[in-house]
Amino acid sequence: MKNTFLFAFLLFTLISNAQNEFKDGSYTSKNQEEFSGLIKIISEREIIFKHSIDSNEKILNAQAIQTFSFKKPYKKYISLSENNQPAKFFEYVIESDVSLLILDDTYYLKNETEGLNKLEVKKIETSTDQGKYESTINTYIGVLNNYSKNCKELQSKVNAVKYNRKSLSKFVSELNACTNNDINDFSIDEEVVNLFEAGVTVGGNYANFEDTTTGGYKTESPSMGLGIGGFVSFSPNINKYNLSFLFGIEYNQKKVDYSYREPNFVSDRNIVHDASVIEPYLLALYQPFYNKKGLFSPYIGLGTSYGFTLSHEIQERDNLSEVIYERDVNQTFSLLYKFGTFINVSKNKFMFELAFSDYSYQVPGEAEDYGTNFQLKIGYVFNLK
Repeated sequence: MKNTFLFAFLLFTLISNAQNEFKDGSYTSKNQEEFSGLIKIISEREIIFKHSIDSNEKILNAQAIQTFSFKKPYKKYISLSENNQPAKFFEYVIESDVSLLILDDTYYLKNETEGLNKLEVKKIETSTDQGKYESTINTYIGVLNNYSKNCKELQSKVNAVKYNRKSLSKFVSELNACTNNDINDFSIDEEVVNLFEAGVTVGGNYANFEDTTTGGYKTESPSMGLGIGGFVSFSPNINKYNLSFLFGIEYNQKKVDYSYREPNFVSDRNIVHDASVIEPYLLALYQPFYNKKGLFSPYIGLGTSYGFTLSHEIQERDNLSEVIYERDVNQTFSLLYKFGTFINVSKNKFMFELAFSDYSYQVPGEAEDYGTNFQLKIGYVFNLK
């Protein structure tokens, strides 16, 4: 069962990756003509462009394009040549008189006077009789110092600048502010979106029971019971964290009709469980490839749930006797696992989900456990904000 869950999740992940590559955007040609449509990056030198989802695709290289950008999240790229090599697409982090760019995890500064300058942390390996040693030289500090020579208050901060997006962005923004230049800041990778959603689900519930008392049993091959549920979710800055928090409640029927042979007994014994349970739950849900415009957005979830028993009839039969009784004790807290995907079609958001949990009853003098409580569900999600 676990291998099935893993395979399903990997399949959803691969499909999601394939579907989410094209994004709304535009490009400007070397002739200053602007074209809007869908763009997909295929390398540091080429993109694919098409005017609409059904139109023909066209491959464009960096020599034919001046800039291109995506709408959400807003990102912009510029075509530049480094050391007379074929042009590549550099991503803007800060766009201004002095711009901060990035390509292959390496940062660059660019302006009209100095052109394109690489910011580097050079590693130097030294061999001695005791062995080899590696040291680093922050050559980017000297480049930053040169660019800030007309802003004396910034030069005292140069040595504190670290080689990362946040620190370099802050310094370059202050550098442009010092000379009163307008700034386009792309240093925050994604726009901040806080999602408030609600959803409804319906599906099948398959539960096994185990009685661990002397002469007990463990059922197999459960029947399908109806499962109906609803939830509300909050996703703080979903574009950055890909994380949602859910509170939900479900009504689940749990049924099984199981026969087995007891040792030294002349006939089969038949056990029938028919339970109806209300189950509230809390859950954290992670979408590793969240993209609100993608067709699929797979997720995994981990949480806890509790079960309030509405009814639970148990029948025990053999050739000599038949006993029917109610067990009205509630379920204990349990771990809840979910695997699934959201499916975005036009402006509608659907979901497909597999879930399982392991419940137990605590009864004086005996214990009865749900074994594998498996659910297969579909649902619909409403945006509340």
